[in-house]
Amino acid sequence: MFGIRWNGKQFSTHVIIHYGDASVSVGHGGIDIGQGINTKVVTGGPSTSELCCLVAKEGLIEACAILKRRMSQVKAKMDHPTCHVPLKGQLTNGVYACTCESCGHFFKFRAFQDFKTSITFTVNGKEFTVETRVPVTTAEYAPATVLNTFLRRSGVSKGTKGCCYEGGCGTCLATITAYEPLLKTTMRYTVNSCLYELYSCDGTDIVTIEGLGDPTHGLHPIQERLANHDGAQCGFCSTSQVLNMYGLLKANPRPTQSLIEDHFDVTICRCTGYRSILDAMKTFAVDAPPHLKKELIDIEDLDGKLCKKTGQACTGTCHERDQLSGNCDNQISRPLYAVGATGVQWYTPTTLDMLLQLLKQHCEDNYRLVFGNTCFGVYPQYHPKMYKILIETRHIRDFYNISMGDQTLNLGANLTPQNLLDLFKEHRENPKLPYAGPFSEHMKHIAQQGVRNTACWAGNLVLKNKNFQPGFPSDLYLCFESVKALLYIYDGDNNKKVATIPEFLEMDLKGKVIGELVLPLYSSQDVFIRTYKVTLRLQNCRGYLNGALNFRLDTNKNFLVKERPTIIFGGIATNFNHAVQTEKYLTGKALGDPSVLREAFKVLSQELQPGPGFASPEYRKSLAFSFFYKYVLEVCKIKVSPEFMSGATGLMRTPIVGTQDYGTNPKIWPVTEPMPKRDAQYLTTGTARYLDDFPTPPDQLAGVPVMSTVAQGTIVTIDPTPALKMPGVVAFLQASDIPAGGVNNWRPMSLMKGKVQELLSSGPVNYAGQPIGIILAKTKGGGLKAAEAVKVTYKDVKPPIVTIEDAIKRKSFFPNPPPPKSVGDAKGAIASAPHRVSGSISCGDQFQFHLETQVVSCIKSDNGGMDVMATSQWLDGVQETVAQVLGIPESKVTVESKRIGGAFGGKITETFMVAGMTALAAKVLDVPVKMRLNLPTNMKMCGKRAAYRLDYTIGVDNDGKLLGLDVIVYADVGCEMITSDGTSIFNWIDNAYFCPNWLVTFVPLRTNKAVPASCRGPGSTPAIFFMESMMEHVARYLGKDEAVVRIKNLYKNGLTTPRGMILEYCTIRNVMGQHIAEVAYKDRRAQVYQFNKDNRWKKRGIAIMPNMFGIQWSGKQFNTEVIIHHGDASVSVGHGGIDVGQGINTKVIQVCAYEFGIPIEKIEVKKSSTTTNANSSVTGGSSTSELCCLGVIEACAILKKRMAPVKAKMDHPTWEQLVTKCFEEMVDLTASYSTHVKDPTKFHYNCYSAASVEAEIDVLTGQYQLLQMDMLYDCGDSMNPELDIGQAEGGFVMGLGYFLLEELVYDKKTGEITNASTWSYKPPMPKDLPMKFNFKFQRNRPNPIGVLGSKAVAEPALVMSAVALLAIKHAIESARADNGYTNYFALNAPATPEKIQMLCMNKVEDYTLRK
Repeated sequence: MFGIRWNGKQFSTHVIIHYGDASVSVGHGGIDIGQGINTKVVTGGPSTSELCCLVAKEGLIEACAILKRRMSQVKAKMDHPTCHVPLKGQLTNGVYACTCESCGHFFKFRAFQDFKTSITFTVNGKEFTVETRVPVTTAEYAPATVLNTFLRRSGVSKGTKGCCYEGGCGTCLATITAYEPLLKTTMRYTVNSCLYELYSCDGTDIVTIEGLGDPTHGLHPIQERLANHDGAQCGFCSTSQVLNMYGLLKANPRPTQSLIEDHFDVTICRCTGYRSILDAMKTFAVDAPPHLKKELIDIEDLDGKLCKKTGQACTGTCHERDQLSGNCDNQISRPLYAVGATGVQWYTPTTLDMLLQLLKQHCEDNYRLVFGNTCFGVYPQYHPKMYKILIETRHIRDFYNISMGDQTLNLGANLTPQNLLDLFKEHRENPKLPYAGPFSEHMKHIAQQGVRNTACWAGNLVLKNKNFQPGFPSDLYLCFESVKALLYIYDGDNNKKVATIPEFLEMDLKGKVIGELVLPLYSSQDVFIRTYKVTLRLQNCRGYLNGALNFRLDTNKNFLVKERPTIIFGGIATNFNHAVQTEKYLTGKALGDPSVLREAFKVLSQELQPGPGFASPEYRKSLAFSFFYKYVLEVCKIKVSPEFMSGATGLMRTPIVGTQDYGTNPKIWPVTEPMPKRDAQYLTTGTARYLDDFPTPPDQLAGVPVMSTVAQGTIVTIDPTPALKMPGVVAFLQASDIPAGGVNNWRPMSLMKGKVQELLSSGPVNYAGQPIGIILAKTKGGGLKAAEAVKVTYKDVKPPIVTIEDAIKRKSFFPNPPPPKSVGDAKGAIASAPHRVSGSISCGDQFQFHLETQVVSCIKSDNGGMDVMATSQWLDGVQETVAQVLGIPESKVTVESKRIGGAFGGKITETFMVAGMTALAAKVLDVPVKMRLNLPTNMKMCGKRAAYRLDYTIGVDNDGKLLGLDVIVYADVGCEMITSDGTSIFNWIDNAYFCPNWLVTFVPLRTNKAVPASCRGPGSTPAIFFMESMMEHVARYLGKDEAVVRIKNLYKNGLTTPRGMILEYCTIRNVMGQHIAEVAYKDRRAQVYQFNKDNRWKKRGIAIMPNMFGIQWSGKQFNTEVIIHHGDASVSVGHGGIDVGQGINTKVIQVCAYEFGIPIEKIEVKKSSTTTNANSSVTGGSSTSELCCLGVIEACAILKKRMAPVKAKMDHPTWEQLVTKCFEEMVDLTASYSTHVKDPTKFHYNCYSAASVEAEIDVLTGQYQLLQMDMLYDCGDSMNPELDIGQAEGGFVMGLGYFLLEELVYDKKTGEITNASTWSYKPPMPKDLPMKFNFKFQRNRPNPIGVLGSKAVAEPALVMSAVALLAIKHAIESARADNGYTNYFALNAPATPEKIQMLCMNKVEDYTLRK
């Protein structure tokens, strides 16, 4: 303490240093009256004329001096501090030397003038400032924070979602202003908020879904059109679909259909099948087809319905003005400097000189340059949190340079891939840039739109440097190196070095930064540049292999190679880039000489030695041959036979078009009335809330599972000590923490007939990903990090079994398999049949890929029970699991769910496990707990679709009529035989075909994988695929048209299925005949034949298949309640189904309105609950909607019966009058009904449909595209054809993923899933759709035993997607025939490009110019 007296003024000042955290408290005798005395005391600011400030400051100085003298002797004994951070002062930029005032240490430091220590940006017109004081001891948003974290944690935008947090799912989109260097102005871009650094938002204007419109103030045109086109089903991706289009329209208000399809490569939609989304967006296209044509949107209307100034409805008196505009104003006003709580420093320099000074200062530190830094989504080791120094380059003016001289095109390092794409597209016709066209097309396939808008080319190139990921198949490296581009490299001493790209790849980048790219301009017209890339999926997909070739050719001398060419392949091996030997060989050779081509392949074969990669070495080597051959065919086309020219180019797509044809009956509207989902506008505006969007209780903890990392072994020890020492980690729970009376079993005993699977392993480990403990932490991020720190040791670790083939080989069979299913005498019929056909077919597992991962929230109730909110398809099962794990009555557990963001069967049983862990943690710690699985955990821990193999022998007559089938079903049922034993295959194995004799044997296999879970059409999808594959084999064996053989065996009325169902109302023959006629199958088959005859390297196939799909009602119980509110006669409905996006609530409202004869606006559906809708079955099997509607009909009937006597006394009362009178007379206005249908056989009725697909493949690469799909579907009298046709489309596209794309990969040593991410697991995207996508519902075909004449939809349409695989198989057959292979082969699912190309049996010696 120190007292000071000045001209009669006396002030006492004391300074206290707190030893715990070295913080300082100051007390002084002055009073803060607004003059800033407290601030000046803290900062030591200059004194003012106000004496009290001056005297207080002097007292502070003296008190500090006393303390420093006391501390100096102690300090002298200590080492000097390792870091002296320069403070802001009156110094200009430069290097200074001084003695540290705090410790007396002499040091040099660099001063930067006028750094600011906070960031400011606007979100939806509201300004936000994030303080980043120097130093920050309790930073709310650390330097490594991403925008998504701020938006959601602050509550600014709950409509901004998240799933993968690596830029692959696209549910996190926001738009942000950034400099557009081509136009030299500021524009709005769509970005992935999960990858965009929060500190990079300084000075920007951000618009999220909430800034466009809402149901209260009005919808933005994009939101409105997406809702009206039924483009929102579960709705989890809808907000990002809207924002993606918003970003496109802000950049280009007059887009074409093709541009829109190119742009929609960001956000995955598992529900809709994309057609409805694309249709909604194409209403904005200048070339929209007539049925989508709408008035084009005015630029002024793009800014939405909400005023950015007031947040209220727009009055039209102002419009959005981007904060930044013109003349490279991608500049914050002052450079930024911040220090996070852990000492992480963030710099945002605004000049190149400042950047270079920082590089020199920190070149030996753990630093990272940041522009977009999007790579950390795939390579987490480059996450900003892994570095101590982050230096942002986004505001370096010099790095936005675009200049074209006489010989070079110079491009600054801050240009994004989208900037480059736009630039090269603009110069496609410039003869000096022969690479502009190929580059612009190639860059469409770099990542996706959000990343292309965010990243910079320099960062992409750095990733391939030897010190980072030299094996990274950079598409930009490929392009730049193909033209021998140069780089300008700067270092901290302001040296500017010119380097080739190969030199750069070997360069030590410490203290260096790329400043500019130099591309050549060509004066001659003899340069031929082409690039190639083959991917699993057509959009947003890493390449199997990419390639670029650049030759100077003399076309008058048989395409003489005039100088050493460039041949580059990415993805062959880590250290392989150039085909050096092939380049040398071809120099001076005539590329049009067949002998040169043959020898070049030999040389190339010798130097291609593939290492590990995204596909097999054989396939990647084959692709390299194909790229070279394609190049030769294209540039030497005058030397090439016409039928060989099909190999010169890739597959050419046209914009997707489609028709939706259905009927309706206005006489019974609103039933059968086509209408969007009732909550569509809430989904497209982000107003609808999902479980993770609800406010978080202040004491809530995040639960994170700790999973096993081995697939077969026994736990020896679990040591959570390192995890528990981490900040914010509260507890670790394991099996021994389950309370007395509780059971370590997450399978509900009554529902699953006594089956047991441990919630947390008590020792045995059966699959990698099995939960063994739970970390509880204050934040999910902290919990994830802590979960990795838990140390687990194992014994008796054995090699895992992860494939059906391994299980059969190692005889890993479950004992007591289910008995065979037998009808007639299959073996006898086959033995006596004229023909016997044998073979094997298989299909793999599939992740459900619900964009909202598993989420459960538990709060202990005040009566010792548990209140649970769960993203579950089966609340009853969640209730029982929680009760048995905790050892409490089910009556003490309440489970609720309003909506979930996709499910597809993955949230039927697997949520039980998550709920059990969450409830256990909430019980033991007595705090609210929420567990939201991240995507990798969800994929590894939870069950997926089961994998199967079917071995078969078929007996047929000369016409192909089935006489007997003997099949063995090998089912991968995981580590325990709980949810599946293979018998579900029997329910659909016959598909639409009659056979009098069946023998189906089931062999359940034990593997070290999670127990399979339901996945949309769990048994039906593989079963029907197997049957169709067998029919294909029969037709090929007999040499007959597949359609003819199929029709020969179709069911008809009166026949009996293997399950004992005598068919009535069987229309499959009618459906199949109608479909064949409508799609002109015979003519198109002839056209395909001619196409294949005329083209050697592209082939087409057309396939057709029927479907009879059984719909089960028996055993399904849904408790439905209808309440009429007497005050206004509105109606509330509660039902036991779950809204998973299928439109169940809308259909329930339509039926209720029909039954009561009231407007749909008077009816609301409440959230499902185990209180109001107890004892309800699982939502699944496509029958839930109709059964809940049946429950509504029955409940309404009860109410109408009660109200009838009252109504009879009244004279034509209105609904409102009737309800009022009933209430007055004490009529019970609440009714409930539980469905309880009991059918004598498995199915209540069948859906009948037919589908056909025409496909085209590139024989050289295996890439495919679907030219046309047509489906005729028997939906009865659809209760809502608009929703039902959307369900059919979505189901079909999910099936395309199963049969063509999605493949889980397991590590053969550990058993872990190696592609548990969006980087390598690829559900379909828009361009995976058929280019002609036509759905038709049969008209005037009411279902006599259905609800109001309707039939189910979704799963039946999914299984029909097998026809796409069959069409591709027919194309492969044509290619094989050209190569001399006519034998039958099986095409197992999924039919990836690798499988397709390898099955074509190409031989390099056939890669010639002419026959």
